[in-house]
Amino acid sequence: MDALVHNKCERELLELTKAIAKVCAVVVNMEVEYNNKGGLKTWLTLSAKTPKKTPASKVAVVNMLMASCIATANQTSIGEVLQQIINSLTNDKELNKAEREQRKQMLNHLKSECANYIEKLDQHPVIKKRRSNFYDLLRKYQKVQSISIALTDDTKKTVTEEQVLLRDNFKNFLLSSATVAPQVIEQAQIDIISPVLVKGRHKWKGDYNGVPISFVMKSDDFMEMVQSGKVEFKSGSTIACTLEIEKKISSTGAERITGYNIIHVSSYSENGKTIVTTEEKQKQKQQTVSKRQLDLFG
Repeated sequence: MDALVHNKCERELLELTKAIAKVCAVVVNMEVEYNNKGGLKTWLTLSAKTPKKTPASKVAVVNMLMASCIATANQTSIGEVLQQIINSLTNDKELNKAEREQRKQMLNHLKSECANYIEKLDQHPVIKKRRSNFYDLLRKYQKVQSISIALTDDTKKTVTEEQVLLRDNFKNFLLSSATVAPQVIEQAQIDIISPVLVKGRHKWKGDYNGVPISFVMKSDDFMEMVQSGKVEFKSGSTIACTLEIEKKISSTGAERITGYNIIHVSSYSENGKTIVTTEEKQKQKQQTVSKRQLDLFG
C-alpha cells in the first residue's frame, strides 16, 4: 500500500480514537503492529495511561465503541453496530454454558456503560469528519477493495466476527457537505455598533455576548423601518432578535462559524425604552390564534 495513503489513513483512525476516548473521559496509550500476510493487517492496541486509576472496563468500552464507530455508516447509529459486536461476543461457540453466562453479564454491564455515550458519539462532528476522511482516502486509492474490522484478545486471536466493508460501501461513510445545521438563538441581545441604512448586501456590525460580529439583517420588516427613518440608532442601541449562526466543519472536524444572520427582530431600544416591533406583535397574535385552535380541537 502507498506509504503516504497508509499514514494518512492511520492518522485519521488515531484521531478518531482520541476523540472517542475523550468523550469517554479515558486517557489511553495507542500502539500499532503490522502484518502483511494475506493483505495489510494492523492491530491497534489501547491501554490506560494510568492503569491503577482507570478501570479495565473503561478501556473495553473505548475499544468496543471504536470498532463500532469505524463500521457505522452515515444515517446509522453506532448503537446498532455495537449490538452486532455484543451478539458476536455472546455467541462464542468455544465457551461452555457457565462461561457464556459470565460473559453475557459482563457484556450487559459494558453495553450499559456504552449507552451513556452513543448519542453524543452519533452527533460528534470530529468523529463524523475523521471517519469520513478515512473512507475518502480509501475510496480514492484504487488498490483497496475492502477492509475488515474485528476485536482480538491479547494473543491477537479474533473474538468477534469480522465486519467486512466492500469498496462500493465506502461512499456511505462520507459527509456530503462540510456545512452543518445552523444554530438558532431566540431572543439574542445584540448591541448595535454600525447599522446599515441603505439597501444592498452590506453587513451590520454589532456586539453579541461581548464578541464583535458582522451580520446580515434578513428581517425585511425591520430593514424597512430603518430605511424609512422610523428607527433611529444612537450609542447604546440594542435589538432583541432571532440570531442564526452558520457553521462549517473543518478538515479536522472542528466547527467554525462562517456567518451570522438576523432572521427576526422582536424589539429594539430607543431613548432607554424597549419598543416591540410590528413583526413581533404579528407573530404573537398568530401564536395566540394557533393556540386557540389547538385548544378547540384538543
